[in-house]
Amino acid sequence: MEQAARLPVRLALPSLSDSKPARLIVVAILYFMQGVPVGLTTVGIAAWLAAKGATPVEVGVFIGTAMLPWSLKLVNGLLMDRFTFKPMGRRRVWIISAQAMMAIVLLVMAIDAPTVGQIGLLSAYCFALNLCATFNDVAVDGMVVDIVPENERTIVNGLMYASQSMGIAGASFIAGQLLVSGDIATTALTFAAFVAIVSSVVVIIRERPGERLLPWSKGSASRECEERQHSAWLPIIVGLIRSIATPLTLLFLLSMTLVQVTWSFVDAVSPTLTIQQLGWGSDQYSSFSAIVSLVAALAVGVLSPLIVRVTGLRKAIIVLFLLLGLSAAIGGATFDSWDGDRIFITIFMIQYVLALLLMILMIVWAMRICSPAVAASQFALFMAVPNLGRAVMSGNSGWLVESGGYATTYYAVAAITLVGFALCLMAKVGKSEAVPVTALPHKSSTTKET
Repeated sequence: MEQAARLPVRLALPSLSDSKPARLIVVAILYFMQGVPVGLTTVGIAAWLAAKGATPVEVGVFIGTAMLPWSLKLVNGLLMDRFTFKPMGRRRVWIISAQAMMAIVLLVMAIDAPTVGQIGLLSAYCFALNLCATFNDVAVDGMVVDIVPENERTIVNGLMYASQSMGIAGASFIAGQLLVSGDIATTALTFAAFVAIVSSVVVIIRERPGERLLPWSKGSASRECEERQHSAWLPIIVGLIRSIATPLTLLFLLSMTLVQVTWSFVDAVSPTLTIQQLGWGSDQYSSFSAIVSLVAALAVGVLSPLIVRVTGLRKAIIVLFLLLGLSAAIGGATFDSWDGDRIFITIFMIQYVLALLLMILMIVWAMRICSPAVAASQFALFMAVPNLGRAVMSGNSGWLVESGGYATTYYAVAAITLVGFALCLMAKVGKSEAVPVTALPHKSSTTKET
């Protein structure tokens, strides 16, 4: 009888706050799922449009519109810091809802099956899909800030972005193969089923011990959730303003925005450059992008914690900024003498890996200066403003390509990157004196100061 009574306890899955393996597995899965709409939108469908004759302006506007929700993450963060179902934890109910809505949007898109001539409608569906993904993203980011110890954050950040890149890679490859036949209905339906099945993992693991798995399950709100979840808007807004209203934080925010220019080039310029200038097929570009994304994911997952440990956060960020600017400048200087696609392939791979590494390290810094009480809102702002810059630069990239050419666009990427670098230096990123007192780790933290 005694063994039978203990059996359910032994079978219970560990909560995220109590188990490092559980944290790593769940974060990896959720970030992988966030990469699915990004890969489908920025690679699979973008390449499909370029192959069907869409102009650089049309592709750029499509990408800018579809990715715009990633700039609205502050609104998501404010909602999550203000509202939640406490018995299920601060973030879990939002994650489950976002994943469910993502599957529903894909299902409706499969039924409607918009054509290439309906770019506006297609943009609307991809906007809605990425909106769902941003709710998931903000909730997971807030959960990481809430429950991941300081000395795990570099590893977790590398894992987060490696997983997201793997999601982008997988979605890019599958979408490229499915869309080469022009069948967007099958593509959307396939992704809807995948999202629904994989997302079920969130339902079976709690944030903290004693919380409910589902609204009708047994359990209660944790002490941490009760203490940190706000019951009014004013404390959230005041806390958010206080957390960012310093010159160093604002400079850092601008620097993070400008560094997105490389991603704008990858998202909105590379599809037309490869397909309409270099003669690639849409499936070839999708497969190439998927391979690069996968390799980059594996590389940064291993390299990001090692780089920080060996060189320190500040030195690593400086070097990455300079290398990104240099690679774009080389692209502009050599473009007119390209013979085939070897130089493009080399520069694209270098840009992808360096940009991913740089964003991971910048986000490590963003997490260090976040205040736990408004973590979702503050971190969402750190992500929202740069993503707005990414959407705006992507949306306008087509005009630059058509007016100045691809070489000029490469030079523009280099120039904007170097401006971002200057702002990063002014913001003292990586220096201990730039960390607000409320964001400093507890004295018992084993994190090495970098």
